[in-house]
Amino acid sequence: MMRKLAVLLLVLIAIPAVQASSVEEISNFKITVKIDGTAHVRYDITIKNLIDKPVVPGIGEIRLQKVQPLKIGFLSLPFTEERVPVKVRNLKVYSEGKEFKSSVEDRGDYTTIVYEIWYPIEPHKSLNFTVEYDADIVDSGILFKSVTIPVGADTNIRKLEINVDSSWKLCYTEPKSSGSNPLWTGSIPAGGIAFYTAEFSILPLPMLPVRGYIAFWGTLLFLFAISAIAGLKRK
Repeated sequence: MMRKLAVLLLVLIAIPAVQASSVEEISNFKITVKIDGTAHVRYDITIKNLIDKPVVPGIGEIRLQKVQPLKIGFLSLPFTEERVPVKVRNLKVYSEGKEFKSSVEDRGDYTTIVYEIWYPIEPHKSLNFTVEYDADIVDSGILFKSVTIPVGADTNIRKLEINVDSSWKLCYTEPKSSGSNPLWTGSIPAGGIAFYTAEFSILPLPMLPVRGYIAFWGTLLFLFAISAIAGLKRK
């Protein structure tokens, strides 16, 4: 069974590139993804001013991309790959009753969410804001669906928390997690990137050591091969 690999490439740029990463940091970054046919994504972000002068966050970007096989009609071609933009809807960027200017831009093979925050952050103070949108980042099959969330930024992410929810049963995570929310916590240095995958199944499976679709379809193929060999021996 050929599955589409859906990958969300997220690069959060919270401050202008001309500012050093030591000027600000993302002291808290909470990601919440609710999965149905598509995904509702919410980022709760806290930017902290690390210096003795006011700073303005300015223009930020979140870049989104999917990697999937080439297709002819509805047929996916094995061992092929193309990078395509992500459809984003219902975008909103806001903080304490204020809604910030934001837009979605198609950059060819990826999509960029652009937002603007021109409110100064006082010395050693913080700004809390939220980014929300719907996007087609879910890799959906008949029995399994999953989402991969790479996270990176041009400044330090001091405290990261990722929650992924679905009405289906969680059966695999990478990196491994306890299977409860938040699925992952941690930190990411400036310029770094980390990848987080959660897979869910309509089947009542336990937490698995490998991807559920690989275990399930691999088992079926193995049983089919054993049956075929047994049938040939009986002839």
